[in-house]
Amino acid sequence: MRRVSIKFSQPDQVAKFVRILNRYDVEASIKCGSRTVNAKSIMGVLALARSKTAPLILQTDAECPGLMEEIAPFAA
Repeated sequence: MRRVSIKFSQPDQVAKFVRILNRYDVEASIKCGSRTVNAKSIMGVLALARSKTAPLILQTDAECPGLMEEIAPFAA
């Protein structure tokens, strides 16, 4: 399991972020307070994490080379 703090300042960043995650075989969720949403759902991410810093939780059995590099622009 990996945790990364992320933040979006524009809605188009959310769309790009979700497209990146959907290319990888990972389970990803974003937690904000007591709520957790699927990070591969554009509506969930928009509703929960827009304009806030939130932890992204990645769960996978496989190494995903390139994923961390691709999501680096969204790291808070």
